[in-house]
Amino acid sequence: MAMTIKVISIFLFSTLVSVFFSVPITSMSYLYWLSTLNISIGFEVFINSVLHDWLNFSPLLFIVYGIGFLIAFIVSKLLLTLINWKKELVYGLSGAFAVATILYLSVALLFETQVIAGNRYTLGWVFHIVFGFIGGYIFASLLKKI
Repeated sequence: MAMTIKVISIFLFSTLVSVFFSVPITSMSYLYWLSTLNISIGFEVFINSVLHDWLNFSPLLFIVYGIGFLIAFIVSKLLLTLINWKKELVYGLSGAFAVATILYLSVALLFETQVIAGNRYTLGWVFHIVFGFIGGYIFASLLKKI
């Protein structure tokens, strides 16, 4: 029972880390777009935008990432019974793949609408995937310690 609680806690923490770093990508995407329209973006606007997105966008993204990570990490656990790779690499790649799949499906299933604004630019898409990798890597690293 205690082991299950620890694994769930590690899962929630690694998902939270990925979401925490992914959310500002959306804020920066919108602020970049506004700056291209010659709208002045000050430090206060930047901070307020990021805080707003953390408070309002994080819960939904946490659920979406959580579902993707759950599926990806279960598949990784099964995959690790077949191959002898480093756990951190396998879980990191599965986290990255989960986020890439989420970004793709969020567009494909919603009539080609970019609901995750950070996905509109290649750099934002890459950062989302990198943060997915970091979430998976953290998950595997913390699992090794229990």
